[in-house]
Amino acid sequence: MTARWHRALGLALTGEALELGVQDAFDVDAAVAALAAAGWDAERVHDHAHQCAGSVPWPHPVAAHERDGVGPAEFHAAILRLRERLGLSALEVRPPSTRTRLDADERRLLADVPPHFGRT
Repeated sequence: MTARWHRALGLALTGEALELGVQDAFDVDAAVAALAAAGWDAERVHDHAHQCAGSVPWPHPVAAHERDGVGPAEFHAAILRLRERLGLSALEVRPPSTRTRLDADERRLLADVPPHFGRT
């Protein structure tokens, strides 16, 4: 693991590129301590997530080049472990959908029902 990978974890949870230290393997306790040392304790991360509600998704999306070679599954598992440790595992903040109309293909799929569905 590299400092860039840990910076990506900070970016996902806080929206800021934080230096969370260099470790050979992900350690949730060390990451939580590094977040707190950077001024992001569980309460501040929680407040930030709620401030994101209705405008941007949280945890923030992180581009592949920011993860520095760590696969998306491993990265998201690390985020989940951090969220659990911070008491934020049930918290999910997403922006509202901007789509209000179905396109023609979606309308066709909704109208397509099996013959036994009650049509006469």
